[in-house]
Amino acid sequence: MSTNSLQFTAISGANNEDAVCYILEIDDTKILLDCGSFEDYPSETLAQLQRVARQVDAVLLSHPDAAHVGAYPLAYSKYGMSCPAYATQAVGMMGRLCMLDVAKSLKAREDFTLFDEKDVNQAFDNITPLQYSQPMTLSGKHSGIVVTAYSAGHTIGGSIWTISNGAEVVLYAMDFNYVKEELLNKGSLLEGNLGQVNPRLMRPTLLITDAYNALYKLPTRKRRVEWFLNSVANAVKRGGNVLIPVDSSARVLEIAHVLNEWWPQERSRKDKYTLYLLGRCAKKMISFAQSLTAWMADGIGELASKDSKPFDLRHIVVVQSIEDLEKRMNGSGRRGRAKRAVVLASLEGMSMSFSQDLFVRWAAERRNAIILPQRGPPGSLTRDLFSRWWDRTQKKESRGAASAASGVAAAVDLVELKRFFGTEIGVTLRRRIPLEGTELENWLAQERRRKEQEAAREAMLQRNRMMLDADNMSSDSDSDDESPMEMGMRSMRDIDTLALSEIDLEMERLRSGQSYDLLVKDRGRVRGLDAQNQSYCMFPFQEKIRRFDDYGEMYDLEQFMEDVEIDESTNLAQDTMDRDYDSDDDDSKKDARPTKPIKEEMRVHLNCLLGFVDMEGRADGTSASSILVQIMPKR
Repeated sequence: MSTNSLQFTAISGANNEDAVCYILEIDDTKILLDCGSFEDYPSETLAQLQRVARQVDAVLLSHPDAAHVGAYPLAYSKYGMSCPAYATQAVGMMGRLCMLDVAKSLKAREDFTLFDEKDVNQAFDNITPLQYSQPMTLSGKHSGIVVTAYSAGHTIGGSIWTISNGAEVVLYAMDFNYVKEELLNKGSLLEGNLGQVNPRLMRPTLLITDAYNALYKLPTRKRRVEWFLNSVANAVKRGGNVLIPVDSSARVLEIAHVLNEWWPQERSRKDKYTLYLLGRCAKKMISFAQSLTAWMADGIGELASKDSKPFDLRHIVVVQSIEDLEKRMNGSGRRGRAKRAVVLASLEGMSMSFSQDLFVRWAAERRNAIILPQRGPPGSLTRDLFSRWWDRTQKKESRGAASAASGVAAAVDLVELKRFFGTEIGVTLRRRIPLEGTELENWLAQERRRKEQEAAREAMLQRNRMMLDADNMSSDSDSDDESPMEMGMRSMRDIDTLALSEIDLEMERLRSGQSYDLLVKDRGRVRGLDAQNQSYCMFPFQEKIRRFDDYGEMYDLEQFMEDVEIDESTNLAQDTMDRDYDSDDDDSKKDARPTKPIKEEMRVHLNCLLGFVDMEGRADGTSASSILVQIMPKR
């Protein structure tokens, strides 16, 4: 294969900070590199993805966040992109939770119809899980192409991909980190402690990477973690609540682990405050993370004692609803006093979900604080707050005659939180409210009619199915040549061939009193010229006929099965993956009350403290440039 056979097309994420979605063409093979989209789901990007979805031969997913997997359930379920998909086991599991959180959050606020939880589960069931350094050969006519995942750092299971076809190699490295963190190992781009590039990843034919931090020079990770913890400590000392917006399954693991290890070091902080993790899938996220310690830094699994599990966030209270959070805050203090909180709330963009709700409630209080560990997606509320904080920081720096080119984190003492008195921020609130009055009565009447029609329709289908079964059993010709299983399958085909419109018409006649008999027997059957069987009017009653096979009477085994409760504490990693992903959600426990979506524009006074500390876990511009020079790509 010559280098001229390589073609790269960006669907999203080129020359901007949008979600990542690229097409790599190698000869006649099209590989989709990530399939990301933020929660706004722009129509233009989705239209481009829809045009190429059925042409894609394979999908590679790098990280378990919306920027890399946000549009994958939509493309798989609605756009016909049913080709094989590949990701590490950790990306598949945590990416599933990320999209379940997004789907539930959007559904709870608007009539979101692009995809649902079922589509998410089906899409991620299609992913083939891989281990690091495990080569995977594409199937069929694309068998000459081999893809391999290497550690990228940044997120659990995050991957750098090599796509090989003979002597030609494409290196796809997005959002990598070369520094070891508390929870995550460093990426595979560098080997050892000498800063040398991995020889297996050097001199690729084509290098595809990002420039997200190209203009930023960050201080050491140790210093940034100290700044972050000091920012939380200073906010706590002021006596207010602290909001930290995080994602639902990626960087939240590192941030939660850092806070959990630091929290018990000061007893007064534990007595007055409670550390919360608030997310719709927070409990599952913790459960899944405990089964993925092999994908974490060395020694994480060894920290578990006899009484605890690996990655046991014992100092963090996990809640999955605002109501549960408020209930705990109001009743968790001494003598019934309300207790202050430090809350890690999803999602990181604060354009929806719990983080936006807490921002609206806490932003006007002077003692409260908002600490941003990430810049957030473009156009989000988090990005707006970061821009305001950055502008205030630059003004202070210019007065001090400092260099503005030194970068975001290196330019400022991040322990000093900024205050924005008199600032108002426009926020778009989307939520659902219960139906009342005439709207509720109309909905209930419509729901009753729908259930009556469904019940009558199902009864009619079942009645016709039973009569066709009886007709099959009483036919000598069928019984001589077909087995009971074949007759059952043929009866289902017969009922499928019966037009549903005819069933609906017959059902309406029975309900209205225009007809009292059913003409069912032998309908649509062709038996030959000598057949004399005809259909007769009869009372719609059918005696149930017992079925037999070579071993005797056939029974329905489900009637004899008992529900057995399983102790989830003994489940292993594979058992965790096989659980019902929607069984323990708080949303499912609520009453199914009819609601309608509303949209509200409001102005929020920003009187609280605001700070930013880079906890994104990406290589900065200086380090990335040094690494790319050593890789020496041909293109």
